[in-house]
Amino acid sequence: MKKIVFVSYAFIRRTPVYRVSFGRNVVTKLTGNANYPTPNPTLAAFTTLLDTADAAIEAALNRGKQEILDRNAIMADVDEALRQLGAYVQGHCQNDLAILGSSGFEAIRPRTPVGPLPTSLPPKMEQAENSGSISGRVKKVHGAYAYNWRLALASAPGVYVQTSQTTGARAFFEGLTPGEVYNLEVQALGAAGVSSFSNAGCIRVF
Repeated sequence: MKKIVFVSYAFIRRTPVYRVSFGRNVVTKLTGNANYPTPNPTLAAFTTLLDTADAAIEAALNRGKQEILDRNAIMADVDEALRQLGAYVQGHCQNDLAILGSSGFEAIRPRTPVGPLPTSLPPKMEQAENSGSISGRVKKVHGAYAYNWRLALASAPGVYVQTSQTTGARAFFEGLTPGEVYNLEVQALGAAGVSSFSNAGCIRVF
C-alpha cells in the first residue's frame, strides 16, 4: 500500500519573519502551477495579507505593546491562511511527494524505525560518596528507552551480585564490599529488541 503524504505545518512554530517569507515562497510556487489551479484563499488576497504582516512586523520593532499585539493578530491571520492553503495543497497533490513539494509546502517526514540497537561501550564507573557505593554511566544509545545493568565481582565475572534497569543511561549500586574489584556491563532496550551486553567496565570499591 502506498503511503499517504501529508503537508507539514512545522513552519507555524517559526518566527513571524520566517512565516511571511515562507508564505511568499508558497505564492511564488503556486503561481501558474497547473496542479493547483484555484488556490484557496486566492494568491492575490494572501499576498495582500503578507504585505500587511510585513508592515506590522516592521512597526513592532519598537517593542511597543500595541504594535506587538497588532503584529500577533495579523500573524494569526497569516497562519490561518497558510493552514487553508496547506489543506488545499493536501487535497490536490495526488498523494505525490514531488507535486506536494512543487507547492512550496513541505511534507511530514516519515519516521524511520530504529533497527537493532548497537552495543554500548563499557560503562564508565566512579566511586560514590559513601563507602561501598559506585555509579556507572554510558553514552545514551539512540532508540533506547531503558538500560539493563549487571554487576559482578571481577573474581567471579559470570555471577551477578546486583542487577538493575533504568530509563536513563546511569545506574547506582551500594552495599558493595570495600576493597573488591567489580565488573559492570550494560544492555540497551529499544522497540526492536535489546542490544548485546557491553564489555565490562571495572572499578575497585572503597
